[in-house]
Amino acid sequence: IKMGNNEEILLLFRKNEQQGFRLLYASFYDPLILFATQLLGDAEEAADVVQECFVDFWANRRFNSLRGSLENYLYSAVKHGCLNYLRNTRRREDKHDVIREELYDEEEGVDPELVEKLYRSMEALPEERRRILHMVCMEGMKYQEVADQLGVSINTVKTQMGRSLQFLRKALKTDDYLTLLFFLGKK
Repeated sequence: IKMGNNEEILLLFRKNEQQGFRLLYASFYDPLILFATQLLGDAEEAADVVQECFVDFWANRRFNSLRGSLENYLYSAVKHGCLNYLRNTRRREDKHDVIREELYDEEEGVDPELVEKLYRSMEALPEERRRILHMVCMEGMKYQEVADQLGVSINTVKTQMGRSLQFLRKALKTDDYLTLLFFLGKK
């Protein structure tokens, strides 16, 4: 990618955003996918990260305030996107491992039927509540992260979490509900 091409893209963005975006995409998509794939080891996940970077660049009008090299900006954005993805994946995997260890630790005597009952109760939640509960409790996301990803307010996330826990409290016996809270509280 030639340096002149970087300047041409930014100038084109200022004249016609759609044409600028097309040139940006045509010029950088494949190299950024290769770069992200090297960092993540997974082409599909790499494509998701690169796509998110392009969307952010467009939606937040980064081309208007960009200081310095477009190429450096894009590679840096993709690198940070990959690092965030890896950090979130590792956090999610660690939480799943902890849940598995705690729920299936035979020395602790946790009843496999209880585990099944917990998951069945969670599955009975309306889809949006179940998704929010999963994102917060199983994926370890913060309320604001969930709100941003789903395009809802943080208050909506809080309300849905409260309703989910209220539903689970009613659906489960007191001891089972306390066990659920114990596991969720350790996350």
